[in-house]
Amino acid sequence: MEKRKYQRIKDGARVIHKIMGVKGEQLAHVLDMSAGGFRLPLKEKLAPGTLLELSIYLSHEKEPFFGLAKIAWQNSDLTKTDKGGYYETGVELIRVGLENRKLIIRYINSLLKEDKQTQKKD
Repeated sequence: MEKRKYQRIKDGARVIHKIMGVKGEQLAHVLDMSAGGFRLPLKEKLAPGTLLELSIYLSHEKEPFFGLAKIAWQNSDLTKTDKGGYYETGVELIRVGLENRKLIIRYINSLLKEDKQTQKKD
């Protein structure tokens, strides 16, 4: 069984990403996330190690914060949707700052707490 450094949750946080050194930004809704990285639906095929500049929008925060990530893996098969399709892609946060990483951890913990409270009511 795989042991993760950070807890992972499914969440729709938003990320605007841009390939480092290339013009043009795209919006992606996070498929799942941890304080170490995200699984994103990307429209383009990218090689592992490709650097991405990120603007990360958490629903609990008023302003985005910035980070640098690298492609850790990408599915070779296109996931088809009614809007075309995407490649499931794992990105590892390599530069986000300690305070922002703590912000992600607090965000994830608050969502987990909300989820547990909802389950208790059911």
